[in-house]
Amino acid sequence: MRLIFLDKDFETIGSMSVYSSLIWDRRYYEPGVFELHASVEYFSLMNNARYLFRNDRHELGVIREVEYTQTDKGERTAYCKGYFAEKLLDERVTDTTFNMTGTPEEISRALVTQYFISPAEPDRAMSHIVLGELNNVGTSIKKQNTGDPIGELMFDIEQTQELSHRLVFDYEDNLLRLEVWKGLDRTDEQTENSWAVFSDAFKNVKDVVYDRDESEYKNYAYVAGEGEGAARKKVEVDIRTDPNEERREIYVDARDLQQTTDEHSYTDAQYLDLLRQRGKEKLAEYDLIETVSSNIETLANLVYGVDYDLGDRCTYQNLDVGIECTKRITEIEEVYEGAKVTLNITFGTDNATSIHKIIKKEIS
Repeated sequence: MRLIFLDKDFETIGSMSVYSSLIWDRRYYEPGVFELHASVEYFSLMNNARYLFRNDRHELGVIREVEYTQTDKGERTAYCKGYFAEKLLDERVTDTTFNMTGTPEEISRALVTQYFISPAEPDRAMSHIVLGELNNVGTSIKKQNTGDPIGELMFDIEQTQELSHRLVFDYEDNLLRLEVWKGLDRTDEQTENSWAVFSDAFKNVKDVVYDRDESEYKNYAYVAGEGEGAARKKVEVDIRTDPNEERREIYVDARDLQQTTDEHSYTDAQYLDLLRQRGKEKLAEYDLIETVSSNIETLANLVYGVDYDLGDRCTYQNLDVGIECTKRITEIEEVYEGAKVTLNITFGTDNATSIHKIIKKEIS
């Protein structure tokens, strides 16, 4: 692996292949992050670079913090950290009301085109961002939005159909190509792809942490749109797969969604679909938290990047405590320290933010 440092124009200004440690944290439903620690001789290179690229990955890191430290014993170190290029999409917002009908992929591509590739104000353009291959994933929805960061909006829309997006860096052409994609199904319930079963029986997992939390879980939404009193337009969204499941309700005030705007007008049926989409996205914020975090034995039967990868839906088993579930890989943290490589994988979605977790711990 070689780390290549680029300036704001994507010109190469230096590289390194020896460092103290590198954390490369890939995420499915949000931008990834990275952190690099190296000898102080690389401080100037870090401090003058805008981007960090690995020649064995398609991700591009955006450097947002650089630090130099010196102890009273004269020990000097340098490090830089930041996020993956997908975070750049949060630097533009929907400043006017955005209306569209289409798949999450089509809507995401339209958002990037309107706000990054061909914006009404040329100063908003990011010339290095282009549309990549159309993968034809997802089913049609209706979406209206005002004021949200584009990247967050795209992830919110895509997550309701277990999709994601990425900006694939083309080092030769200095371009970031947008792709909306979905990980493979590698569970033992299908025959299209090879299976990826993580189990203590196969000795390919270690240091397991299983977390199940339904304290904030909701599965039924009343969504109220425009109008007053009895004339207010409302829909109900039920995401239960079993009618016998305990019903847990939320109320969603979606008055900001308008049936008629200066640019667009919906029929009654289309407007109700718009409200249903808002309900699905809001319920996703109250999803059942069930995650499995585990270090992966890299020398066992499954090969990272070949037999499984970020976004793949896999089977997880722990026979010792009787856990078996099928979950999507939502995060892969790669840690490099000298010749040692550690993979920490998260299966499933944890929608509780760090601050919420801290508050819960303090209360308990």
